Amino acid sequence: NIVKQTLQYFLSNGKIPTKNELIITDTSLLQKKATVFVTLYKNGNIVGSSGNVVELENDIVNELIQNSIYSLQDPRFERLSIADLEKVKIRIDIITSRNILDKPFSELNPAKSWVLVIKKDYSKLSIILPNISPTLVSWADFPKVLSRKLEENFKADDFIIYEIQTQVTSDY
Repeated sequence: NIVKQTLQYFLSNGKIPTKNELIITDTSLLQKKATVFVTLYKNGNIVGSSGNVVELENDIVNELIQNSIYSLQDPRFERLSIADLEKVKIRIDIITSRNILDKPFSELNPAKSWVLVIKKDYSKLSIILPNISPTLVSWADFPKVLSRKLEENFKADDFIIYEIQTQVTSDY
């Protein structure tokens, strides 16, 4: 588990591990690029999350390492300690497709689709992952959740909206 190893290494040593300091059982991850999101849960609640909307690193392993560290440093949540790790569950989303939304929110399924919104003046961005929040149970909840996350009243006409599909795993 690359994410778990990264979290343990960072919390124990205070520095980011290199690929050589981790045990990588699936070496194909060193050959592939992908956009990943790492979300950390403790007692069923999100305690950290980080990801990108495009690939920034040379391979999936480096994407996982970087987003693992950023999820630990997510300013929205209290810092985790090494003792917390035994209670932490990890979710990894790998983006499989991203397209500008060409249908109304009413056709989105919050269990299957992400929503990425970028304000047209590029001043704000927010992402909602599928099955990420108990407050997101139907399409009607997207605008409410986005308004809370963006800290402004969400108006679809003011944003570029993407629908994103992912593969969810926790095997890394």
